[in-house]
Amino acid sequence: MGVPELLLVGLVIALGVCGVLVPGMPGTWLVWAAVLWWALKDPRPLAWGVLVGATAVLLVAQVVRCALPPRRLRESGATPLRMTMRSGGSSVLAELFACLLIAAVWLGAVLSR
Repeated sequence: MGVPELLLVGLVIALGVCGVLVPGMPGTWLVWAAVLWWALKDPRPLAWGVLVGATAVLLVAQVVRCALPPRRLRESGATPLRMTMRSGGSSVLAELFACLLIAAVWLGAVLSR
C-alpha cells in the first residue's frame, strides 16, 4: 500500500473521528470501514489484528452506549438547549474514545513498518 492510499485511509479515519461529534454522521462506521480498507489492501497479520481489535472495541462501545441509562433531564427543570446538549454526552464520549483508540493503534501499526 502506497503513501497516497495510506493518506486517504488516514483522512477517512480522521473524518470518522470528527463524524462522531456531528449528529447524523456515522463516525464509528467510517473509522471501521477505513481500517477494513487498509486491512484488505495490506494483508499482513498486523493489519488483520488491528481490524479484529477495532471491531471488538467498536462493539464494546456500542454495548456501553446502549447500557447507559437515559437521562431524566425534563424533571430536573433543564432548558431545552441544555437537554439537547446533555442527552447524548456520555454516548458521544464512549464512541469518541473508541474511535481515537482505533486511530492511534492504526497510526502505530502504519509507523511501525
